[in-house]
Amino acid sequence: MSQAFRCLLSTVESDSHVWNLVYLQKLLEENGAEVQNLGACTPVAEVVQAVSENRPDLLVVSSVNGHGLHGARELLSALREQRLDVPSVVGGKLTTAESDNDRTRRALLAHGYTDVFTGEDAIDRFLTFLHFGKTEGFSAWQADAAVIPPWDFAGLSTMEVR
Repeated sequence: MSQAFRCLLSTVESDSHVWNLVYLQKLLEENGAEVQNLGACTPVAEVVQAVSENRPDLLVVSSVNGHGLHGARELLSALREQRLDVPSVVGGKLTTAESDNDRTRRALLAHGYTDVFTGEDAIDRFLTFLHFGKTEGFSAWQADAAVIPPWDFAGLSTMEVR
């Protein structure tokens, strides 16, 4: 992939904030992206249409209202239903409790997101992702496994040790 890339920037339908989108647009542009910013409260159908028509190299979804988990799932499901395969990342404040970040990250990675950026190091990790993607391609990125806190082990199946 060349140093320049096409990026579609969106939020979820329930999120009316724009400051995060302006910040991310500037950050992406500073890192070589040609950005199409779809703005706040972006309907899923609008994102699907934009991906279909513009075939971006990367879809970036940001939410800061604390309710992005549900919308992020819906959005990626709609893209998959239309057989639109684009490296997709999501980040911001996706739940109302910081203690849910690891669980949310696990759920969205399992759902098919290329990576999920939350918490204090989100921007640093996102920049690392961008630099990798510009040289190796965004779809080649391998996200680190999400942390599983001890209280979440009860819901996971364990392998028998002999």
